[in-house]
Amino acid sequence: MKPLTFYVKSKIGKVLGWSALGLVLLITILVTAFSNYFTGTDESELASIPESVLKWKPIMEEELAKYGMEDYIQIVLAITATESDGSQLDIMQSSEAIGLAPNAIQDPVYSIQIGIKHFKDVIDQMNQTGVDLNTAIQSYNFGSGYLTYIADNGGVHTTELAETYSKEVVAPSLGNTSGQTYPYSAPVADENGHYLYTNGGNFYYVDLVQQALNSGLSGNGVLAVPVEDQTITSAFGFRIHPITGEHKLHGGVDFAPINGGNPPVFAALKGKVSQAAYSSSWGNYVKLTNGNGIETLYAHLKEITVLPGQQVETGETIGYMGTSGSSTGVHLHFEVYQNNNRIDPAPLLGL
Repeated sequence: MKPLTFYVKSKIGKVLGWSALGLVLLITILVTAFSNYFTGTDESELASIPESVLKWKPIMEEELAKYGMEDYIQIVLAITATESDGSQLDIMQSSEAIGLAPNAIQDPVYSIQIGIKHFKDVIDQMNQTGVDLNTAIQSYNFGSGYLTYIADNGGVHTTELAETYSKEVVAPSLGNTSGQTYPYSAPVADENGHYLYTNGGNFYYVDLVQQALNSGLSGNGVLAVPVEDQTITSAFGFRIHPITGEHKLHGGVDFAPINGGNPPVFAALKGKVSQAAYSSSWGNYVKLTNGNGIETLYAHLKEITVLPGQQVETGETIGYMGTSGSSTGVHLHFEVYQNNNRIDPAPLLGL
């Protein structure tokens, strides 16, 4: 792969416009399916990432493992869903990363290999420049010059900075020196005008990837908050690990007790106890299979009060908050899985 110099995926706006419309339809279908679950309708399993992308997950995980980047699998899946929805042979739209014409790569496996190598290089530069993860994600669309630009402008990606870079750097480099725009009707553009710059990439790229990451379920509190006496101490997303100091994905939400002690932990959704065990990282933990591809996990418990195979109802006590395992204090680490992929619990909890 040639060095990460500036490049842009031509025609990306057009492609992503259709991808975003497809994601809107996908969200509508999935929210309906999840609602049917609560009314007893037997629907197929939910999937925020389409099956046409998920089927490549084992190969993506294998490629990420070569670079010690297994924690980034969800982001790579979301990037792929945004780039092609799994409908093109150049599944990660990697051709231009090695100087080829768009969609020149006709082998999905090779596209994944090149795309993940490019993503790895972007992450390396993210760590070198000290910018945030969203800057790295946007750079998959804009090219590595965006990392330097953000490093020189506060270190944190914003849509406003991305638009400026699109207009003043990307578009002129490909001949659009007049600021020419074209209509862009994706919902992510609702608050900022429905346009993109001709030959300017897509300055909403981060929003589209986040939409793919979180699109599978409704965000209106469809899960019960698993603790009553609580405050959120760490959200879902990449962070500096408080024990190891590594920059890695925090795959859930941490709740700590406001008034101290070891308050009870409740099932966020009815289901069957699939695991009630101990691990060195999670400590005492419970995992529930909630149906329709949904699982919930409750970690660092002081005490577990349920057994594997037991059916529990929403709001039923399954244990007590503690600090077992790899933990710096009493808290609940809560995760949600959708078809074996960790997703952000906060919107589902109405938080």
